[in-house]
Formats: sequence, structure tokens, C-alpha cells
Amino acid sequence: MQPNTDYRKNIFNATFLVIIITLFSKISGLVRDQIMAGYFGISYETDAFTWAYFIPNLFRVLFAESIIIAAFIPVYTLYLKKGNSAEVNDFVSSVTNIFILVFTIISAFIFIFSTPIGTLLLKISGSNFDISSFSAMNRIMIFSLVVMSISGLLTSILNSHNKFTVPAAAPFVMNAVSIVFVVLLAKNISIASMAIGVMAGSILEVIIQMPQIRSTNLKYKFNINFKNKAVREIFGMMVPIMLSLGAVQINNGVDNFFALSLGPGNTTALSLSWRVANLPLGLFSVAIITVLYPHISRQAADENQKGLKESLSLGLREIGYMMIPASLGIIILANPIIKILFERYQFTSADTAKVSGILIFHSIGLLFFGILMILNRIFYSFRNVRTPLKVAIASIGVNFLLDWILIKFLNVGGVALSTSIVGAINVIVLLIILRKKLRYLGGRKIFLSYLKIIGASAIMCAIVYYLWKFLVAYFSSGTFMLLLLLAITIITGGAVYIILTYLFKMEEVKFASDTLKSRFKS
Repeated sequence: MQPNTDYRKNIFNATFLVIIITLFSKISGLVRDQIMAGYFGISYETDAFTWAYFIPNLFRVLFAESIIIAAFIPVYTLYLKKGNSAEVNDFVSSVTNIFILVFTIISAFIFIFSTPIGTLLLKISGSNFDISSFSAMNRIMIFSLVVMSISGLLTSILNSHNKFTVPAAAPFVMNAVSIVFVVLLAKNISIASMAIGVMAGSILEVIIQMPQIRSTNLKYKFNINFKNKAVREIFGMMVPIMLSLGAVQINNGVDNFFALSLGPGNTTALSLSWRVANLPLGLFSVAIITVLYPHISRQAADENQKGLKESLSLGLREIGYMMIPASLGIIILANPIIKILFERYQFTSADTAKVSGILIFHSIGLLFFGILMILNRIFYSFRNVRTPLKVAIASIGVNFLLDWILIKFLNVGGVALSTSIVGAINVIVLLIILRKKLRYLGGRKIFLSYLKIIGASAIMCAIVYYLWKFLVAYFSSGTFMLLLLLAITIITGGAVYIILTYLFKMEEVKFASDTLKSRFKS
């Protein structure tokens, strides 16, 4: 077997495993959201929780992920290649201890100022915000910033050692614990049960990864060595990367502020829509990138431009293969998806209409969000952090302007559409810049692949639309029947799409099919 085929087979096998595990994690996340929506609807309470969780998550992405995703993995991979265990241990221990120290200080600061932050949100909302609930839940969850940041660091270490299973399963633990706490405590302490579940779940995320960390032979030391070259290197990269990722989070914050200003429940509706849209994004795009990124980092370290281009082409084609039919399917079935997932108890049919409308606009950008993930990581693997930074900062102004314009016509749906448009603009700009750097990106191969994907997706969409219309007209009765009909429609649509792409002789589906056959035979 040729080396390139072996490489792609390893990528597929690892991605397939991550997708299966991520599927369970995403399903558990939807169950958690179902329970929250069922118990509390979309209201002042849920807006308070959404903001209380958004703030620690903002700082986690802003600081921790800027180091972990963009700086830590490429540097750690390079030092692993050198094989100096003492230097690696010193590097990892220093980064870990810096995380603990810095994020504890940030958490303590936010803990103290929770009430003033809540007062600011009250003013933005026009007195449609519960300060006391926000402050209480924010103080419960804020130290999850420390724990989730350490969990992310452990995940990046394990992924660098080609260990994907347990890290991919860690979010399942968070969701499962949150569900248990809501079911047991909601009657007594209301939505604060969600906050306690998040804190407990984040601790367990760290605990379940520790056994595999021991297998990496890393030795933790209680020290911070600022003289370590690797430590200086990643923290030197941190500021521009932090600003780049921070621009994305600022965009999310702007979106939430606009949603909050439109009245109670809109922030929660926007959040629920994004979580549903994030299911295929997290299931397929994140799984592909999780497996590809360590390979891309190694290829960049080896200055293997040919391999890097192949990885980029493979990533773009696989993301398109997954995300185009998924986004179109969600657009067609948005209302029944939201109805089945959330419409019960405190979550009304009016809430279903609102969230499904937002979901349609979020789904338009799914392909671009997936592609953006891999493009940013290509730049980071080259240690080029300034280009994504400049593009991301420019996107803040564009996003603010589009939010302001589009909510006048589409209400909170305009916020979601703005997000999708900004994602598309970012992708176009980064592709133009990357093509100048790498010259040949295999554009013809990618273009022909996307033509086949779009053709197969169009036929699939027609079948899904008319099949759902027929099934609902003749068989719809009750939630269980709707769920069954939706499952039949999705499975049929998926089968039609796979068959069509196989008939179109697409390399992506044929390779996956051959690999699966060999796995089952073995």
C-alpha cells in the first residue's frame, strides 16, 4: 500500500472513531438542553444562566484556547520530535502552573465583580434581566474556567500523542453530570442546578483524562521556568492569537448583546439554535480537524509543503462532503427538529417558531465555520498568527454593522445571519491569502468535488422535502410519531446522498467505504 494511502487510512480510522464518540457527547449535550428548555423554557432565568456560563467560557477561549490550540500543540509536537524528556517535562509543567495561577486570579476577580457585571447586562437588556440569578450562577461556575482550561490542556497533550478517544468523550461527562444535577435538584434550587452540574462536570472532565496522561510519561513539577525557550515561544505567540480568537468571542458577545436588547428569552433562543447547528459542526468538522491538526503541525515542522497541501485539500473536501448536505437538511427540517427536541412543558410552539427561524440562518454558515477552523490552523501551524488576527479584527466591525442592520428586518434571526455572512467573508479572505503563500492548493480537485457534493445534495433535498411533507400529512400524530417520521426522513436522505456520491465516483465516499469494509473484514 502506498504511503499516501496509509496516511489517509490512518486519518479516516481516527476520524471515524472520534465521530462516533463525539456523537454521544453531542447527543448528551442536546439532552441537557432539552431538559433545561423543558424545565425552564426560554425566559429571564435561562438568559441569566446563558450569560453566567458565557463569561467563564469567554475567558477560557480567549486565554486558554489561544495558547492550547494555536500555540501549544505545534510547539509541543516539535519538542516531542527532539526527544528531550527533561525539557518537555519542564515546558509542560510550567505551562500548567501558569494556567492554574493566571486563571485562578481571573476567576477570583470575576467572582468579586459578578454583581456589577449583572448590572451592566440589566441596563443593556432594558430591565429584562435577573441580576441575582446571574450573580449566583456566575459565582458557582466561574472557577470552572480553571478546571476546563486544564482539561483542554490535557486534551491537547493526548491528541499530540494520537490519543483521541478519552478526550473526545470528556464533554459527555460534563453533559451527563449536568443532567443528573438538574433532575435531582431543579425542584429545590431551580436553574442553579445547571450551574452546579457544570462545575461538577468540568472537574470530572479532568479526572477521566488523568490515567492516559500517565501513559505519556510526562512528569509534573511544581515550578514555572520562564527561561524555557518553549514557554517563551508560546507566550510570545499568545497575544496575537488571543486577539484573533478574542475577535471571534467579541463577535459572539456582540451577537448576545444585540439579542439581549431585543427582550427576554432571545439570548437563550440564539444559544439553543447555535447548539443544534453545532451538532453536525462538532460531529464532523471538529472530528476531522482534531485528527488532522497534529499531522498538519508535524508537516509544518518538517517543512513538508506537499503533505501540508494534501492535508488541506483532504480537510476542505471532507468538510464539504459532510457539511453541505447537513446544513441543507437542517434548513428544510428546522421546525420539526426544534419541535421534537425542545417543545414540551415550559417550551411553547411560539418558542419553536423563534428558535427554528434562527436555526435556518445559523445553518447557512455551517460550511464556512468548518472551513474556517482548518484554515486558521494551517496559518497557526506555520506560526503565522498575524494574518488570522487581522482578518478576525476586521470581522468585528463587519459583524457589528450587519447585526445592527439585519435585526431591523429579521429580529434575532438577523444576528444569526450576520454570523454566517461574516464566516463566509473570513473564509474567502483567508483562502486568497493562503493561495498566495502556498500557490497551488489543488483548487480544481476541490471544485470538482464540491460540484458533485452540491448535485447530490440538491437531489437529496428534494427527496427530503417531499418525503417529510407526505409523511406528516398522512401519519403525524404525537411526539413519538414525529420523532419516528423525522428519523425515517433523515436516514432516507442520508442514504440517498451516500448512494449518489458513490455513483458519482467521489474519492471521499469510495475511500471511506473501502476502509470500512476492510475494518469489518478484519
